[in-house]
Amino acid sequence: MGTVTDATNLEGSGGSDILGRVRSLLLSQRLGVLGTHFEDAPHQSLVAFVASEDLREIYFASPARTRKAEALRKDARVALLVDNRRNLDSDFDASLALTAKGSAELLSMDETLAVAPLYVKRHPSLQEFAASSSCRFYRIRVQSYSLVSRFQYVEELLLG
Repeated sequence: MGTVTDATNLEGSGGSDILGRVRSLLLSQRLGVLGTHFEDAPHQSLVAFVASEDLREIYFASPARTRKAEALRKDARVALLVDNRRNLDSDFDASLALTAKGSAELLSMDETLAVAPLYVKRHPSLQEFAASSSCRFYRIRVQSYSLVSRFQYVEELLLG
């Protein structure tokens, strides 16, 4: 039960509605759960993130020596879950859950210098972490978003 929207055809279509809800959720939430593959098993990590204006990229930071970083070196495929649940019974009808699917890559130093200020602006309490020598920044190149509402209604936004 749901719909699929190709982001290349959003102008003048109802697809801009899903784009607006995706944007709103990404702007209202600061943390997500990053799914990777580590030692033949799924692995999830809580990450602070910031999305690009066009929503095609999502940035996060990680210490260089973590399971997450090791997993990304071996397999770039990721999923990032962002939701607005409040741990209430009403969440089944009222909450949204968004999964961004794509591939993650380590940013170059020049790219890091451009992204770090955006990250720190969104997460001021992480300024010291972001500036530490062990911190690495990553980019998720989002291929698609799955937005679940009303517990089971799924909409797909394909970015291509």
